[in-house]
Amino acid sequence: MAEVVQAPIKSELDVVQTFGRVSQLPSHGLLLNDWLARLDQNIDSGILLLYDGLDTGFGSTTGDRQRRLDAIAGLFDFWIDRGAGLRNLRLKIFLREDIWRKVQFENKSHLFGRSVMLHWQDQATFLKVALKQARNSQLFRGLVTTASQGRVGPETEIENWSEDEAFEAWGLLVGERMKGGKTTFTRNWVWKRLADGKDDHSPRYLLQLLHSVVEWEKLEHKRSPYDGSIVRPRAMEVCLPKVSQEALGALAEEFGELDPLLKHLRQIGSTPFQAREVRDLEDLVMLAREVGVLSVYEGTEDRVERYTVPEIYRHALNLGRRGQV
Repeated sequence: MAEVVQAPIKSELDVVQTFGRVSQLPSHGLLLNDWLARLDQNIDSGILLLYDGLDTGFGSTTGDRQRRLDAIAGLFDFWIDRGAGLRNLRLKIFLREDIWRKVQFENKSHLFGRSVMLHWQDQATFLKVALKQARNSQLFRGLVTTASQGRVGPETEIENWSEDEAFEAWGLLVGERMKGGKTTFTRNWVWKRLADGKDDHSPRYLLQLLHSVVEWEKLEHKRSPYDGSIVRPRAMEVCLPKVSQEALGALAEEFGELDPLLKHLRQIGSTPFQAREVRDLEDLVMLAREVGVLSVYEGTEDRVERYTVPEIYRHALNLGRRGQV
């Protein structure tokens, strides 16, 4: 063991490399346990051993997904068995919710109350991410203060805004409705179009959309001034395809094995589409459903008749849309 651990542990890379070296030795399980115990004794308290990205690197076949579940179950078994005995080192595991529901291990119920689901469950909280960025604008701060009759001042923490105050501020930023009158509320439009196939929302894409619409509005305002809001609602329609490209690019980089399915979807050309059109790529379809590229449009989870691609990916895949969104 001493020959493998050749230098002090000073960084994340050191930890990963040490695990890799020890895993090549006979009885590596016992050695790693001993090494973790020694590490725990010689570090400051409050150090996190973080596990993330556990949904990648296993492949996309049925066997690969089962191997992933087995590996993750083993990790949780280790956590339950050894975690409580560590004094200074703490384990934290990030895992997709759908994988958490499927993984099975002994004493899983012991983790209830120690786990937290990270969701953007309401529009107001989600939109506040963008409003925090917009608040860097003196013009926006002034409009919010005036519209709220001083209730929301420059020093008021956005986290303390009520839902109505958040929606009012959002309307000042991009307008209340997409095309005036009784058309779709802009907040509903954004919430729906930035959702993936599992109805999850990433604030990253909201911030990318905000950045894109502000840059677009700066140019458009010179040609056609607009005073209904800081950014006209149409800017979001114009800029959504760019955000879609960024979202699909990030997904393709993380899940490179989806490339054959993504190419096939481009050939299909529109959404929703018949399930039989992707029958030859069933393993990849399962992965695409797991990560939110596809969702069931018609039928049941077990007997799918038609799939649909969410708006956040539809534009980048150059898919036409059948029906309303």
